[in-house]
Amino acid sequence: MQVLTDAQWAKFEAAIEAVKIRGARPRKQERRTIEAIIWRLGNGAKWRSIPAELGPWHHAYLGFRRWAVSGVWDRIMAHVVAEGEPKLAFACIDGTIARAHQKAAGAGPSKPTM
Repeated sequence: MQVLTDAQWAKFEAAIEAVKIRGARPRKQERRTIEAIIWRLGNGAKWRSIPAELGPWHHAYLGFRRWAVSGVWDRIMAHVVAEGEPKLAFACIDGTIARAHQKAAGAGPSKPTM
């Protein structure tokens, strides 16, 4: 399963090299992991729903989390925009931390107390 075309991957790879991630070393399966992350964000699915062809879901989650905490995703997106790509917005709201009001789940009106 391929999420990115070779041309898209070449741009993304150039952005990764340009931001000079500290302590990073080339990984054999880096493209597959990043494609798993992009697949998950594009579909809005749970991490465990990542197809097996894209590798272990936990590996993709750890890579995403590590880069999110250290600000790597922000630097990659800034580099892509600086290279003339369209202005992009990158946001991820995880459903496990975004809480809805109780009535959003179908709760009926509460009975008045006397």
